[in-house]
Formats: sequence, C-alpha cells, structure tokens
Amino acid sequence: MCNRFTCYLLLIFIFLAANMTIQTFYRNIKTVTPVEVVHHNDYWLKVVLLPLDSRPPCTQYLEMLGEISGIQVIMPPTELLDNYKIPANKDRLREWLLVESANADAAIISVDMLTHGSLLASRFSSGSVADSQVVVELLKTIHANNKNLKIYAFNIIPRLLLADSKENSIYQKNVFKYSVLKEQLYTFENPLDMEKLEKLQDQIPEPVLIRYNELYQRNVIVNLALANLVQEGIISTLVIGQDDGHIFGIPNIIKQQIQNHTNLLAKRDNIIITRGTDEVALTLLGKIITDFSHYQPRVFVMYSDADAPRVTMPYMPNTVATTVNEKISLVGAIETFSINNADFVLFVHIGTENNTHRLPEMADQLKSLIEQGHKVALVDLSENYYGSQTLFPWLAKRNVAATNLIAYAGWNTTSNSIGTAITEAVAFTDGLHRYQGDSEVLRLYQNNLEFLTARFLDDWYFQKNVQVRLNTYLKDRQVDSYNLEDNYNKTNRLTNTIMQSRAQALYRNYFDNHAISVTTSSGNKQLYITRIQLVSYLPWARTFEIYVKPSLSYGLYPGK
Repeated sequence: MCNRFTCYLLLIFIFLAANMTIQTFYRNIKTVTPVEVVHHNDYWLKVVLLPLDSRPPCTQYLEMLGEISGIQVIMPPTELLDNYKIPANKDRLREWLLVESANADAAIISVDMLTHGSLLASRFSSGSVADSQVVVELLKTIHANNKNLKIYAFNIIPRLLLADSKENSIYQKNVFKYSVLKEQLYTFENPLDMEKLEKLQDQIPEPVLIRYNELYQRNVIVNLALANLVQEGIISTLVIGQDDGHIFGIPNIIKQQIQNHTNLLAKRDNIIITRGTDEVALTLLGKIITDFSHYQPRVFVMYSDADAPRVTMPYMPNTVATTVNEKISLVGAIETFSINNADFVLFVHIGTENNTHRLPEMADQLKSLIEQGHKVALVDLSENYYGSQTLFPWLAKRNVAATNLIAYAGWNTTSNSIGTAITEAVAFTDGLHRYQGDSEVLRLYQNNLEFLTARFLDDWYFQKNVQVRLNTYLKDRQVDSYNLEDNYNKTNRLTNTIMQSRAQALYRNYFDNHAISVTTSSGNKQLYITRIQLVSYLPWARTFEIYVKPSLSYGLYPGK
C-alpha cells in the first residue's frame, strides 16, 4: 500500500498525462467555418440522356458526374423507364426524346433502350425489325429538328452468355462452349474443334441455337445502319460496346465484322468499338466534356503490380492494359509518359492471391503520389472480387488521404471501373481549368467528393462486403437474391440499416479530421467533411446493385 504522499504524486502524474493527451487531441482538431453547399444555377451545357436502363450506373452516375462538370443532364421521367424485367415504354420515350432534344446541346442515346426497352430486354431481342427501322428514322428526325445537336449514340453487342431465363438456364453452359468453339474454329480451323462443335450442337435444341445466332445477326445489321448514319453526319459519335465476353466467342466475330465495315468509311474515326456496357453512357459524357471544352487531358498510367497490365479479368475478352487504352481514347484523353506533364495519374490496382502480401507497399506508393501533389484516380479491382485483395482497406491502415483522390472506382467489371474513374477524373480536372472563383472551386470539390463518397460506399462497402453477406443471409433462408419478390421490403430495410452503419464507419475511418487541400483565388484552404448523411435502397428487386446518394456537410479552415 502506498503512503499518502506517493498517492498524491501518482494522481498528479495521471492528471498531467491526461491533460497533455487532451491538449494534443484538440490541437489536431481544426476550428472550421461551416461551408454552405453550393448548387449550379449556370450550367454551361445541356445534355439529354436516353439511358441503357434505369440502374444507377446508367442514370444517377451521369447526373452526379454532370454536376461535377457543370453540365445539366436531362433524363426521362422514372415512370417511362424500365423496372428490372419490365421493359420501358418505348413509344413514350421516343416522344420524350424528340421534344427534349430540340433544345439541347448534345444527346447521349441508347439505341438498345429505344429498340428493346432495356439492356435485359435486348438480350431477348424484344424489339422487332420494325422497331429498329423506327429508331433509325427517329434519329434522322432529331437531327433535322436541331442541326446543332451533337448526337452521341451507343449500341451494345450482346453478351456471350445466353439470356437469363428458366428455359435458357439449362442450356447456358453448353451454349457458352458452343460460342467459344465457333470462334476457335473460325480462327484456327482445327478439325477436332469441328467434331466437338457437332457433338455439342446435338445437345442444344435447334430453336435455342437459332435464336442465339439471330440475336447477333440482327445486331450486326443495326450497327451497320448506325455506322451509315455517322457517315451521313446525323450521328456525331457512335460507340459500339461489347457486353460481358470471353477471349473466344461469337461476340468477338461480330465485333470484327463490324470493325471491317467501319474501317472502310471516311468517318471511321467517329465510330468507337469498345469492351464494356454499363459505363458506355458515362464515358460518352466524358467525351462530351473534352469535345465541347476542347480539353485533352494527359493521363499518366501506373499499375500497382508489374503483372497487372497483362491480366485478363473475368467477363473481359482482353487484357487490363487494352481496356485502359480504350477508355482513355474514348473520352478524348491522351496517355503521357511523363508524370510531371500529366493532368492526372490513373493508378490501376488488380489484386490477386499472388500480390496480397504487397498491399501495404502499394498503399505507400499511392500515398507518396498524393503527398507529392499528383492528382490521382484509383481503379481498385481484384481478380476474384475479394475485398481483401483491394487497396481500399489499406488506405486507412497506411494513413493515405482517401479524400484527396480525385476519382475512385472498383465496381463490377474492369471496363466498368476504368471507364468510371477516368470520366470522373476528366470532369474534375476540366473543372479545375474552367472554374476560378472561390465558390465555384469549392462547388467543384464538393460535387466531386459526393461522387467519390458514393463510389467508396457502393464499390467497396456494398459490393465487396455487404452484398456478399446479404446474399449468404438470403440463401440460408431460401430466398433468391435475383428475385426478391415478397422479400424485397424486408431486404431493402436491412440493406439500408447496414449501409447507414457503413457510412458512419467510412466517416470515422477515412473522413474525420482529414483535410482536403483546395487552392482558390484567395489562397490555399483546407476543406473538411464534418458530417455524412445517406439515402440508400435497392433500385430493383435483387441485391446485385444499390442506389446510394450521400449528402456531405463541410467546414473550411483558412490554411497557411
């Protein structure tokens, strides 16, 4: 037992230590001035969007990216759009587009939506030949009504897999093999492949194969008709996207047939064939930014691992490097090999089981780039879609300023993510050139931070964590995660509850007391995120995607 004097000394020591800890803590917290969120009232461009379907990547992403740039994106009323397996009202959409395009600067138009009513409907070729002809004539009329309108149209080469349905499910695996063998035979002319193909065809009902092949044949006809509209000056830019594919498959043959035709056209440079689907519209928004502002961003590409450029990711018919090059070109940017001359650095991470042990080192490399003042767009993917192979968790562990990234993407396929990250970076860096006033610059940062936050919450927290556990939870209760039906409301409430918790975890671990450096006309400022609120829900009766709309509160510290 200590005597009274020793106890007093011990208490004094504890008090002083606690006082020093508290003072250190409060010295690290800046006294910030609340900043009002500023909204656009002077858009520099009006773009009409006829989306591929109603999912957030095809709609909401473009609205938010438009806000970053200062572009007003006009979309159809929700009631006209599709809802999962229910196609859109094509006739009403055509009427809407005809009216809205008359007073717009540019239009991003999904031919699949106008023809079939959605991406899912296009996989069943729901639209008729007559529908295709109507759409071609509609595009001519839209051009005639507004000769100044720049039409950015896109159409999708169907995916390799047979469309999802109860009838098709038992044939999907064999049709996949059939499609792969068709191109292998087409390429190598191996007699053994012919024997395999003949045996395989006997296992698939003839009507199934006829529908499958006709789907691609019709797609070629439509794409060639659209290419001719480019040649006639009606379509300014045509993008032909390739849905989920493989190194071999009929879609690759179709792509080459279209390429052979377009190579003969005088305006072939206005026709872009790319891998990807869901991100095509938003990358076209990136191209609109560069076209109308005459801004050609210089992109320095870095990979977290030397093997990453050569990896062929799931659902992709080509390497990561090929996709990077395609998306940079599509948005009107150019690759530079001098990091000091770059408008931004595209940092591409492809996580694999072979490089997981190097994640701390990779995060440190990213941290160094940011601390050196480079503007960095991070693509954060994993070969097996495992969150444990991504960089995002290591940003907090290695004290990397995630809020100082100018773009982040890690959703779904490689083309989806690379296209999204590049487009956000283009919108932001164009804004840095465009906006000069303090309030304009702050608005640019605020809008970009909200999209960045949405990507963190969706691409990592939901897709790499919540979705996996949610699907396991549903499976244990014998609920189909792709067909929630009567379980939608309960699942939606559960998902929202979890996402609200994840939003606060994001704030604590990545945002709280982390400064965002902002250079304004009146000097350098430090912007802090002081609060996050979230609206989230499942847009369709399945758990494959989520709608997230964060609202951030800000504080400004004057800086030095």
